[in-house]
Amino acid sequence: MVADSFRAPTTGRDPVRARLCVVVVAVALGLGCASGAPTGSLPGSSSPSWPQGDPKVLFEKVVETEGDLGRSLLLRRLTGQGPQPLFERPYGVAWDGKDLLVTDPGAGIVLKLTEKGKIYRTRQELLVGPIGVTACFDGVVVADARSGRLGLFNEHLHFVRWLAEDLERPTGVACVNGGVAVVETAAHRIVIIELDGTRRELGARGAGAGEFNFPAAIASAGDVLWVGDTLNFRIQEIDVETGRSLGNFGHLGDSPGETPRIKGLAMDVQGHVWVSDAHLDLIALFDRDGLFLINIGGPGRENGEFSFPAGIAAHPDGRVAVVDSLNRRVQILRVVDSKGHSREGQ
Repeated sequence: MVADSFRAPTTGRDPVRARLCVVVVAVALGLGCASGAPTGSLPGSSSPSWPQGDPKVLFEKVVETEGDLGRSLLLRRLTGQGPQPLFERPYGVAWDGKDLLVTDPGAGIVLKLTEKGKIYRTRQELLVGPIGVTACFDGVVVADARSGRLGLFNEHLHFVRWLAEDLERPTGVACVNGGVAVVETAAHRIVIIELDGTRRELGARGAGAGEFNFPAAIASAGDVLWVGDTLNFRIQEIDVETGRSLGNFGHLGDSPGETPRIKGLAMDVQGHVWVSDAHLDLIALFDRDGLFLINIGGPGRENGEFSFPAGIAAHPDGRVAVVDSLNRRVQILRVVDSKGHSREGQ
């Protein structure tokens, strides 16, 4: 059976609302199929500059109920219960090995969805508005935006301790050089926090290189941070040690490659930068140099469509998890080559 694939919109079509080619991977989900636009040139540029092999982004599955985790159909029938919704309003996402971490500020909790179908949750009323999540410090780090705290949890999401308690709306988090980088959105800066509590700050409010205006998303790659500088409508590449900007890309607008409302950011094993845009309800892919590749999705409820996409997380095996927040689900995508082979790290 073939899988859902997404291609670049053709010139002259609405880049946001154009349907993208869909064929399904997961038989068990009983998903449908939709027609879409063929690969074409982007306005003002040549065809998307994909690496050799003509890779495509495929839809793999959706996670929105306990049934999507492989819970026993027989047990649900015996108890008279249907699949239970997992999320109220999910936002952030991260991989912890092969398990998936998802923040749900609507419910005030963080969930861990294991590969074997087990679900762990943080204790109710401990967190107020969890947004960012990552696996660092041999545990799970959570940014609680409304309380201004950064918490450390163990593998079963039992609370360990607060790493910081006086941050100004912490949102995105990423592991970096033995510490954790936190987007302090209301302070317009990045804070690096070590396990011993040592802190240093990068950036200040502004529109210049290395400055930020309500940043909200972050990803790390070695000694480099990729920051979603949301109200400067760009992604900045930042040197971790110096805070110096190494470049930026993105613009305000609704044409291909523009980024009016950045909410999530990830870099996959092939070096593609994934950016979720909550205004356009799509995912934009760029190469590491900021060259726009394709848009994925558009507004809707179908597989591969989004309503307020937020957190994104890339796994080394090629899977990418995208939180489809107002649809109350997580969609799993994968980059494959033209023959359908997964494009993992080489």
